[in-house]
Amino acid sequence: MKNCKIIILISLLFLITYTLKAQSDSLNVKNLTRTEVLKLDYNQLLALPFEDLLYLANKLGVSIDELLNMSMTVSSKTSLTPRETPGIVSIITSEDIKNYGSRDLIDILQTVPGFNFGYDIDGVIGLISRGNWANEGKILILLDGQEANEGMYTTSQFGNHFPVDQIERIEIIRGPGSSLYGGYAELGVINIITKSASIIDGVEIYGTGGTFSDMLSRKSAGLNWGKTYNDFAIDFKSFYGTGTRTNIDFTDIWGDTYSSADGYFDYQTVNLNLGVAYKDLETHFIFDDFIPNATGYDAAERNRFHSIYGQVKYTIDINDKFKIIPSVNYKNQIPFWYVTEDWYYKKSYSQYKGNVDLIYQPTEKLDFIGGVVYKYEYAKDLDPDEDVTFYNGKKEISFNTSSLYVQGTYKTKLVNFFLGARYDQHSEVGNSFSPRIGLTKVYKNFHYKLLYSNAFRTPSIENINLNQEIKPEKTNVVELEMGYKLNENMFITSNLFYIVINDPIIYSWDSETDEEYYMNYKKTGTQGIEIQYIAKYPKWAIDLSYSYYTAQNLNKVVPYSVEIDGNVMDDALKGSPQNKFTLKGTYNITGNISFSPSIVYFGERYGFIENDQEQSVVDPSLQANAYLLFKNLFAKNLDLGIGAYNILNNDFRYIQPYGDYDMAEAPYPSGSREFNIKLFYRF
Repeated sequence: MKNCKIIILISLLFLITYTLKAQSDSLNVKNLTRTEVLKLDYNQLLALPFEDLLYLANKLGVSIDELLNMSMTVSSKTSLTPRETPGIVSIITSEDIKNYGSRDLIDILQTVPGFNFGYDIDGVIGLISRGNWANEGKILILLDGQEANEGMYTTSQFGNHFPVDQIERIEIIRGPGSSLYGGYAELGVINIITKSASIIDGVEIYGTGGTFSDMLSRKSAGLNWGKTYNDFAIDFKSFYGTGTRTNIDFTDIWGDTYSSADGYFDYQTVNLNLGVAYKDLETHFIFDDFIPNATGYDAAERNRFHSIYGQVKYTIDINDKFKIIPSVNYKNQIPFWYVTEDWYYKKSYSQYKGNVDLIYQPTEKLDFIGGVVYKYEYAKDLDPDEDVTFYNGKKEISFNTSSLYVQGTYKTKLVNFFLGARYDQHSEVGNSFSPRIGLTKVYKNFHYKLLYSNAFRTPSIENINLNQEIKPEKTNVVELEMGYKLNENMFITSNLFYIVINDPIIYSWDSETDEEYYMNYKKTGTQGIEIQYIAKYPKWAIDLSYSYYTAQNLNKVVPYSVEIDGNVMDDALKGSPQNKFTLKGTYNITGNISFSPSIVYFGERYGFIENDQEQSVVDPSLQANAYLLFKNLFAKNLDLGIGAYNILNNDFRYIQPYGDYDMAEAPYPSGSREFNIKLFYRF
C-alpha cells in the first residue's frame, strides 16, 4: 500500500505539470539519403504524408509496414532493415501488444517462433530458446538499453513482471549476440524499448482487472507521461500490479499440496521508469520490484527481486559519418531475496559499467562499429551470520571484465558482408573470444541470411562462488534464413539453425549435503527449423508459424535428458515441446473495433510430473485466447479491451527443464480460463 501511495503521488505531480506541444521540422524526403531514412524514428515517419511514406518505401524496396518497423539496431548497432540485419529477428510493436491484449511478456514471447517457457524454482518462470534452457544467462534482456538479468545467478523472471503497456517495441534476436553484447547474449537478445517522450506526447493512464472462475486473477494500474520542449524531453512511466498467477492447486513431487487460496501464487510488481534527454544527452533511471510468492514452505513466502538501474549516454557527432557514444551504466539488485526461518538468502549485487562505442560510416556501402567496455561487479552477503561467506572467506567479493569488440559491414550488389568479433577478459575465469560472420542480401522480393557465430556465457558470481573451477560456456551457431515477399502485404520466411553449446554450466543440488553447486558438462545443443507466414492488410492481419527442434547426437547433459520407461529419447530435452504451432490474427470489424484471436499448439513435453521417480509424457496442449478492442469508446482516445485467455480451459503447466528427481520441481500451473478488462485513456 505504501508503494501505491508513492506511485500515485509521483503520478499526480507529473499530471499537474504544464505541457507544451512539440514542434517538428518538416522533411524533404526527396533529398534524404538511404542512411538518413534509416535514422528516422517512428514518430517522424508517422508525421509524414502517405505519399512521402510510399516514396521512401519504394526508394528502399520495402513495404510501408516494413518502413515503419525497419530501424533494427539490436543486431548491428547501426540502422538496417529487418531483412538486411545480420540476425534472425522478430519485431513486436506497441500496436501488436494492444491489439492482442497481451497481459505480460509470456503472452508476447509465447507466439514467437522458437520460444517456450519452463519452471525454475520458487515461483520463477524462465525462458527456453529453440529447446535449450536459457534461463541462466543465455538470453540477454535489455530494458531501455540496460541489462536486466539479475547478477547473482543471471536469471530473468517472467510472468506479470515487465509492464507491457509501457513498451513501444521489442526487438528480438533469435540467435547469438555475444560478439556485440558479451556473455549473457549466448543464445539471443530481447531488447525492450519503452515509450519515449515524443511517442507519449501527453498522458496515458490505464487499468486492468481480471478474474478466474472462482477468484480475482489480477488488478493493475499505470501511468505514462511524456513531453518534449524544444531540445529537452522527459518521460515518466509508473506501474503497480498485483494478483494471483493461478487458481489451480500445486502438488509437488513429494506429494505436498499448495493452494492459491493461501496466497502461494500471489505476486506484486512495482515499476518506475524515468527518462530525461537534452539534445544528444540521454539518461534513464528504472526502479523494478517483482515479488512472486513461492511454494515449498509452511506459509506462502515472498521471493523478491529488487532492482535499480541507471544510465547516462551521450552521442558525439564528430561529423555526418563518424560518431562516438560514451555511456555509463549502474545496476543494483537483491535477487532471490528470502528472509524466512527455513531459508535465508539476501545478497546484494552491484555493477558499474562504462562503454565507449564508435560508429563510422564513410560511405553508403561501408560502415564500422566498435567499442571498449569495462565492467566491475561487486556482491555482498547480507546474512547476519558471520560464518556465512563467499568462497574467499569474506562477506564481499568482486570481479571485473574488460572487453573490446568490432564489426564491419560492406555492401555490394551481390551481398552484404558482415565480419566482427569480441574479446572479453574476466578477472577470475579468463578470456573469451567470439567471432561472427554473416552474409545477407535482399533481391527485390527474395532475401537470405547466412550467419556463423561463436558465442559464450560468462560464469556469474554464484556460479564461481559454488565452483571455483567453473569455465565459460562456448557456443557455435550456424543459421540460414530465406524469405520471400509474396506481394506488398504477404511475407514468408524459413530459418534453419544448428547450435552446439560446449562446456555448458549446469545447476545441481546435492540431496545428501543439502547444498547447491554448478559444474561444466561436455556439450548440449539443438538443430531445427522455424517457418513463419505473415500477411498484413488494412482490414485484417495474420501471423502463422511453426517451430521444430531436435537434440539428436547433440545433448550430453544428463539433467536435460529425457528418459521414458527406461528408454532415453536422444532427440528431446526436458520441458520444451519439439513441435510448436502458432496462429494469431486481427480483424478490424470497423475503424474502431477489432477482434484478435490467437492459438498456440504445444506438442508432447517431458519431465518429472508426479511422485514416482520417473519422467512422464505430457500430452499436447492447445492454448486459445481472444481479445476484443474498442477504440475511441464514448470519447476520443478512450479504449476498452475485453479478453478471454485459455478459452478451452486446458490444464497447461510449465515443466522444469533440468535436474534429477532429487531436485525436481513439479510442473507449475498457469491458471484456468481467465477474463480480463482493460481501460486505456490518452490525454
